[in-house]
Amino acid sequence: MVKVHFDFETFSECDIRKAGAWAYAAHPSTRILCMGYAYDDEPPQLWVPGDGLPEFMWRENNFRSRRIFQLHAWNSFFEWAIWENVLRKHMESSYIPPLDQWHDTAALAGSMALPRALGNCGKALGMPSSVSKDKRGYELIKLLSIPNKMNGDPKLTKEMHDYCLQDVVAERALSKKLYDLNSIERRVWILDQKINIKGIGLDVENVDHALDVYEKAFDDIKHRLTKLTGLANANSQKQFLDWMIDRGHIIDDITKGTLATILEGEDTQGTHEAIRLRMALAKTAPKKYQSMRTRVGGGTRLRGNVMYHGASTGRWSSTGVNLQNIARPTVDADMCIKLLHARDLDLYKMSDIEPMDALSSSVRGMLIPSEGKKFIIGDYASIESRALAWLAGQEDKLEIFRGHGKMYEYVASNIYKKPIENITKAERFVGKIGELACGYGGGAGALQGMAEVYKAPMTKADAEKIKQQWRKVNPLICKFWYEIEQAAREAVQKQEVRQVRGIKFVVKNNFLVCQLPSGRRLYFHRPSIVDKKVVMYKTPATEDMPEMSYLYSPSEYTSFAEFEKCAENAGVEPYEFIAMNIQFWGVNSKTKKWCLLDTYGGKLVENITQAVARDLMAESMLALDKSGYEIVLTVHDEIISEVGINDQTRTVEDFTRIMEQTPNWADGLPVGVEAYQALRYRK
Repeated sequence: MVKVHFDFETFSECDIRKAGAWAYAAHPSTRILCMGYAYDDEPPQLWVPGDGLPEFMWRENNFRSRRIFQLHAWNSFFEWAIWENVLRKHMESSYIPPLDQWHDTAALAGSMALPRALGNCGKALGMPSSVSKDKRGYELIKLLSIPNKMNGDPKLTKEMHDYCLQDVVAERALSKKLYDLNSIERRVWILDQKINIKGIGLDVENVDHALDVYEKAFDDIKHRLTKLTGLANANSQKQFLDWMIDRGHIIDDITKGTLATILEGEDTQGTHEAIRLRMALAKTAPKKYQSMRTRVGGGTRLRGNVMYHGASTGRWSSTGVNLQNIARPTVDADMCIKLLHARDLDLYKMSDIEPMDALSSSVRGMLIPSEGKKFIIGDYASIESRALAWLAGQEDKLEIFRGHGKMYEYVASNIYKKPIENITKAERFVGKIGELACGYGGGAGALQGMAEVYKAPMTKADAEKIKQQWRKVNPLICKFWYEIEQAAREAVQKQEVRQVRGIKFVVKNNFLVCQLPSGRRLYFHRPSIVDKKVVMYKTPATEDMPEMSYLYSPSEYTSFAEFEKCAENAGVEPYEFIAMNIQFWGVNSKTKKWCLLDTYGGKLVENITQAVARDLMAESMLALDKSGYEIVLTVHDEIISEVGINDQTRTVEDFTRIMEQTPNWADGLPVGVEAYQALRYRK
């Protein structure tokens, strides 16, 4: 087996950042500038269009050859897209190696929670400059890979060739540092590539109708807002903020949350109609139509929609249109899609539907199966809550899932001390908030934040009561947080293996490694234990309120003086102590930057639980694929497949049965799935 490390450099008039790799590769202006490649540890070689194809690209290697090749590339989906859409269609090769010969080195980096950018990954691992990405590359791409007067410059072209060869060197060096995927994960990655290559169908006609409606609605709303406010540019954030302040609103911004809060009160300043129009203008969901249209290119399928190991836990993330984040419908989606055909704003008024709301509610419905097929879609029910109880051994909770499954009512019954059958809708909602916010060590602040998301403000005292009651009836889950933190901390401190309920921690090659029940591993780079000063105060319990703890955090208090004042008002003194904190280097989920991060028991348990839920879904996807279900997308805990519209073998019931089967390592974990079939994706 010969390893081939290779990298294409290309030119196109198409913007890859907007169009994505597939539509970019399929664009008629896209062409290959050069390719660097290297066999095993041999020096890298350069290929340019017009040269004879290297041996690993010969079609005959698929049938009879003295050498079998493994293809390695960084973000190999791009290389596949170029090979398929440029090399095969416009050049000498009509052959593309099967997926089991391909290997993505960036996927290995992602599986170890390292940066997915070639240069950043090398920097994180401290690679020497001789085997690192050439920083000059970004400038060369701007000069040679997109339309520019310097296109074709001989000197720059030579630099581009050198840059391409160095990328091969850098990718090869990193491939030796990173761990290979285990056998199951290797199958999962191949399936991920099949999903991305196949893509999902797009209702292009209705997307075009939606874009027309959006343009008309946007102009109409902007005209009405301009007429109402008299602003020169009603879409200007600064102008609208100043207008609001002039009318007596003491606000610092015009974010959705700020404006929604104003709408909850009386319209004393006469601004509510303007606010509603402004919020309609700012809706982001309708803008997904333009992204869909750009990324589908001249075809009818969206491809390259998900990223394997996009999160450090192994969960998939979205690329491009971000199909993992689509607004829930607020009006009937089928009716909205019917209205799109007419492209007449008056029909929306007659139906008493705001065009922007209709557009937001129709986004999911733009995803359709191939002609002659239908979707079968399955969604895991409360999978994290189930996995957490299973991991911690909280058997009473597992019995609820094995029985009636009314977990929110069960939580509420413990909070309100009444039978499940007597729980009201409002009390069930409180149970839901408690279950979602408390599972990973969340306190009163987390409960309040979750309640705010659901537009149901909660007092600090009520949140504290719910937190304490939840912890009282989930003692094994709480114990699990502390055991996991202790095991991770001791693995780092003592450089010894530590194990808790099937979760194993060990430090290896500068990583804290967490082995999951499935055998897959989570990685935490350059772990350390540091002392951290914690300042807090407690207020004693009263008849109406439990004992409450307040930790100082810059994110919750404007200054330390404010924190001290709060303690003084409560009649107590703050005190401090030293806590041992676990730190590691990783990608910040918000800033996407490589930096030093803190973790603790609850956070580690969250990582482990989400990873277990992901592993269950990944193995179900493999089983579904083996049974002939063509998976076209995964969104959070959902699997979307397509089958023949008259297929009597592959049914919703069979799909559910396969998803609810658990692997041997998850024995005793009760899984529930809600599945349906449809001709459009919906929620």
